[in-house]
Amino acid sequence: MMATNDTTADIQILTLLVDSKDEDESEYRFLINGKDVKYVTVDPGVFPKDDRNFAPILEPSTGRPVFSRTTNHVLPGVESTWHPTRIDHLELKKLDRLRQNIHLVTHPLFNRPVIVKFAEFPWQIPYYEAETTAYEWIDGAGVSPKFLGHLTEAGRVIGFILENIDGARTAGPEDLKACQAALTRLHSLDIKHGDINKHNFLVRDGKAVLVDFETARKSGDRGELEAEYLRLEESLRDPSYRGGVGIPETNEHILPE
Repeated sequence: MMATNDTTADIQILTLLVDSKDEDESEYRFLINGKDVKYVTVDPGVFPKDDRNFAPILEPSTGRPVFSRTTNHVLPGVESTWHPTRIDHLELKKLDRLRQNIHLVTHPLFNRPVIVKFAEFPWQIPYYEAETTAYEWIDGAGVSPKFLGHLTEAGRVIGFILENIDGARTAGPEDLKACQAALTRLHSLDIKHGDINKHNFLVRDGKAVLVDFETARKSGDRGELEAEYLRLEESLRDPSYRGGVGIPETNEHILPE
């Protein structure tokens, strides 16, 4: 939650999730004075529908907003912290937003841009727990972009840093053999990906790697792995944007500039 009596505070919206129909609660993630992150849940109707997405000022539709409840929580973080590198999100410089929660950034530790993927709100942490664990299983196997470290907020791990495969593109039907090779490498580790849509294969120079391992799990069932393999060609021919870059209504300034 966020509550401050300091009217001179520098308040920046980092992330927001709003209901376009204004029927459910909206969620906000704020950066206060460039160092403290606060989370706020807003009831429907508090802000005008057209004004809920813009920083730095949010004006209530009627009267002055009142905090109905303020609480202090120890927020959850990813516990599968197997990599030695940890980087605070405030140390990053954002270059581009690739998806809602995936950004191209720079950091002094790396000599080229890298990818960060992170939980914007505490309820998303279990997804990142699962995916971080999966990256430990496949580390060094050449199945995915290189895992470069954990991303933190106030000490807790909220996401991870990946190698940016510059020039890579989403797979298509013409990349079937490359994608089959990548999926075969994953299956040789007794791991089922769980979501082999075409957007989860990145292709460059005729080679493919997999991303998005939040549904991955270990499986020694060869029939189950074979069934996933046999679905691959159909997935690559799917004309929909399932698993693609479609994003909910949001503010673009997810990370500080």
